[in-house]
Amino acid sequence: MDIRWLQPDAAFDKLILAGDIGGTNTNLGLVGYKNGKFTLILETVFASSSIDGLAEPIRETLKIALEMRQDLKPSHCCISAAGPVSNNRCVMTNLPWSIDGDALTAAFGIPTLVVNDFVAISYGIPTLDIDDPTQIYKLAHTDGSIPTPKAATKAVIGPGTGMGVSFLAFDGERYIPASSEGGHMTFAPFDEDTVSFCEYIKKQRGCQPGVEPLVSGMGLRNMYDWWKETKGVPNNEAFARIEATPADDRPKYISRASDTDPVAAEMMRLFVKMLGRYASDICTLFLPLGGFYLAGGTVQKDLRWLERDNLFMQYFEQNYNPNIRPILKNIPVYIIKDYSISLYGAANASINLQK
Repeated sequence: MDIRWLQPDAAFDKLILAGDIGGTNTNLGLVGYKNGKFTLILETVFASSSIDGLAEPIRETLKIALEMRQDLKPSHCCISAAGPVSNNRCVMTNLPWSIDGDALTAAFGIPTLVVNDFVAISYGIPTLDIDDPTQIYKLAHTDGSIPTPKAATKAVIGPGTGMGVSFLAFDGERYIPASSEGGHMTFAPFDEDTVSFCEYIKKQRGCQPGVEPLVSGMGLRNMYDWWKETKGVPNNEAFARIEATPADDRPKYISRASDTDPVAAEMMRLFVKMLGRYASDICTLFLPLGGFYLAGGTVQKDLRWLERDNLFMQYFEQNYNPNIRPILKNIPVYIIKDYSISLYGAANASINLQK
């Protein structure tokens, strides 16, 4: 467990226990709300693979908080989780355990709401300042332009361990977040390499694959296996280390090696091409002229590859229909840099959805 005190002396009118449960990390935070603003006071981080549920992590977090301040007692709890949510319960898509909000309410006496992780990110987006470079990085289009957002739909995708997707509909006065399982829509190959990679995953799974097994941290892991089998990988120090690394950790070592090794660089280029095409497909679906957001550690860590040679935007702006291309070029594209957005979003969802 990693304990992070961020604003231990912060004042608040309401205190929410917020959770962000992903395939890699389980983050819990105490978020204070005062005068319309959220402050992350305490954050605890657990490896998701090392726990089998949330009861013990929540118990530990509450204990740590009370040892610091006796008033750090949350009135509400909102847990965001990677998977579909029904009846206040989430069956995780990338973990073997589930989250039952009603059971947590009974266990801790704190009203607990469970929401999809990308619904939480959607609730977090309105709390961000697009002009604050510590929160948002603006990605320029191929012509160097950075479009101004309109009062219109916003959308967000997040290539992390898996692929999350959500959007915010605008009703003329406010934004209404909505969930999606768009990361599991069928992958659309577009060149020789993506056809081959897609066929490789299809043979493994026995069906046409969705986006997630190809365009995510999981996808980069699978790409290494496909590349090794179909093209071969170099016999050098960088790839010896990648090979010796547990499969789930290979994406970060491929990324690190890509700055000096040409084969690792080609892997990253292919990943960014696929991400650009998928992002374009999502934008033709939602037309997010209010802003298209890229979330997740993968895009933050590999921003250099998104910008190199305008690679991401080259593939993002492509469309078979010439009338759609100007629309894509008019969509503001933002990288979310604030890792705490899911916790802020869960807290905001609690304020909006819990009485």
